[in-house]
Parts: sequence; C-alpha cells; structure tokens
Amino acid sequence: MSAESQLKQKVNRYKQHTTMPEPLEQRLAASFEQFHQPQQRGNTLTGRPVRVRGTARIALVLCGLMLFGGVVYGAERLWQVTYGATRLEVNIQQEGNESAAFGNNTRRMIADIQSQLGVNESAMLLIARPNGMKELRMINRPQIFKDIESWRKAIEPVAGKLSVPGRLPEGYHFAEGRSDSKVGITDDSWVKKYTNVLTKRLKPGEHYAWIKSFNVPNQLAGTVSPELVYQGPKGENDFISVTYSPLTPWAQLMSDVWADTKVEHLKVGSEEALYVEIHQAYENNSNGYYAYIRWIELRENEERNIMHEVGTGSAEVTREMLLQVAEGLR
Repeated sequence: MSAESQLKQKVNRYKQHTTMPEPLEQRLAASFEQFHQPQQRGNTLTGRPVRVRGTARIALVLCGLMLFGGVVYGAERLWQVTYGATRLEVNIQQEGNESAAFGNNTRRMIADIQSQLGVNESAMLLIARPNGMKELRMINRPQIFKDIESWRKAIEPVAGKLSVPGRLPEGYHFAEGRSDSKVGITDDSWVKKYTNVLTKRLKPGEHYAWIKSFNVPNQLAGTVSPELVYQGPKGENDFISVTYSPLTPWAQLMSDVWADTKVEHLKVGSEEALYVEIHQAYENNSNGYYAYIRWIELRENEERNIMHEVGTGSAEVTREMLLQVAEGLR
C-alpha cells in the first residue's frame, strides 16, 4: 500500500476523534507547507494535482505523525490503535510522576483490600493522588487454579474459548491460573457512580476510600479478565502473565502513563498492537517496572471482543520474549 493510501486510511480513522489547540494547528500547518512543496504535483489523492488545505491538511500531517511515532498534542503524546469501533490508547503525560513511596503504599492498600474479600468478590477503590487527580480501581480476589485444564473448565463457559501460550522463553513455567485479574477494568458508568459515593467517604488528608462492589458479580456478568501466570527463575517479579479482558464492541480503553514510558506500535501476527514499557508502575511491582503488549481480537457474531495483554514485571524480559509468547497463543 502506498504512503498516500496509508495516510488516507489514517485520516478517515482518526479525524473524527481528534481535536487540537489552534496554536498547535497553526504550527502543524506551517510544517506541512515546508514539507509539501507545490512542485510535487504527482502526489494526488483524487487523480489530479491538489493542494490539501484547511482541516484536511492538518489531519494529513497529524496522521503522518501517528504512522511514525504517536501524536504530539500540546504537552502530551497520544498513541492509538483502532479496531473497528473500539480502540486502545496510551496517553503519555509530560508533567508529574508517581513516587515510589505513594505507589508502594497503593500496592499495599490493594493487597489489604483483597485480603478482606471473598473468592471472586470485587471492590472499588478511589485513589486521591498527591497531584489532585482521583482514579477509580476495581480490586478483585480471584480464584486460583494450579493447572490449566481446571482453569479452562471454569473460565471458558464465562469468557469463551481462549488461546493459551504454545511456547515460552527458556526457564519459564506455568505457575497458576486466575479467575480474574487482581486489578480490573472499570467502565464509565461505574466510574461516575462509585466516584460520587467514595468521594463522600474520603476523609480530609486521606488518599484512599473503598467499598465492596454492588454490581452484578464479574462471573455472572461475564466481565472477568482471567489470567495465566508463568514464573521465571529469578524470583517474585520475574514472571510473564497473559490476561484476557472481554470488551464491548465500542469500548475505548485509555491508559495514562508518565513521561519516561516507552511506547511502540508493533504487530502480533497480522494484528496491530501496542508495546508499553513503564518505569513507575509501583502499584504493580515494588521495582516499579511493568511492560506489556496489548491488542484486541475482534469476535464476529459475538457480544464481546477480547483484549489480550502479555505482560511482565521483569526488566530482563525483553519485548521479543513477550512477542514470542503473544504470537504463540493457540
């Protein structure tokens, strides 16, 4: 496919969802004029020489940036992969960070909440960060399975047939299966409902408030995000996990990360995917490191698609090792 065709596809896919400040639009327009010289009359989208103008011109520059490394939006950088009506987004915020002390305290809070839940119960945790932002987390206490076949028998009637790793990096072995992820996905209606309730419970100077979920249990609602965990030879953070999250066909998943995060577009087989490498994920691990590959499997004639995540807490697990696991799912 020609570069022009790729750009045109990106225009059609993204221009309906993209807005930008006027000063940034003007700077992009000036850059475009320098790049797209009038003498390049052979480059056309309509079969005749054209000068792309106005918002179409800006969208073309914007989509060109997306092809070659994300979108610059003010002080932020946005990475996005679209699958039909659903999409994955990673938003790199240039300001602020997650301190190790606060992140580790949040991780301990999550573990304490899980210890107070029954198996397959969930809770909602509101986190009031030192920078003034509030975030809602779903906290689950999953059922643990010691062999894959038992996990499949319990999970597949809820989540449908799932592909499991057919090959692993040397030294990694199956450790456990989980009926759900320990920290799950929330939707917009839950965020609004629980944020209102928990904000009233948040005492002055405190950073956490939580309540047991009063939604339909994940197992009954079919909203579980089951996991498989493979342990490596070097201890607690040396693992590779595979997580499966059912999504509605119109789900929009946004992840906010800090400036030192590395993001890349890649492919898992023929599927577009994002590779994300975070160095301040203290809520996940005491070492702050978490890397993952995510992509969405569209399931025709079914109510839900599946988001796959192959992740690790070890900086020694390379992108290529995660990709090996991702491409070996069968």
